[in-house]
Amino acid sequence: MEQEATYRGTVYPWQCDHVGHMNIMWYVGKFDEANWNLFARLGLTPSYLRSSGRGMAAVQQNIAYRRELLAGDIVAIRSHLLELRDSRSASGTT
Repeated sequence: MEQEATYRGTVYPWQCDHVGHMNIMWYVGKFDEANWNLFARLGLTPSYLRSSGRGMAAVQQNIAYRRELLAGDIVAIRSHLLELRDSRSASGTT
């Protein structure tokens, strides 16, 4: 799967720490939103998950902080699927 933008947004002043950079907790929140956008593009929408009695989890995130973000900066996150497998087979249970 090719990387595509799964999140676009802005850094707000209240998301910045005492030295003026966006705080790590806000980065993680934006990556969480990107994950749900990626899942939806794969057809794994919240309504599908609820109606089918299924769940979804991102078990690994590889985040590269390219530079510090400041209030007013535009953020773009690109995501792609690396692996998809049944958790029962991953854990060794059937």
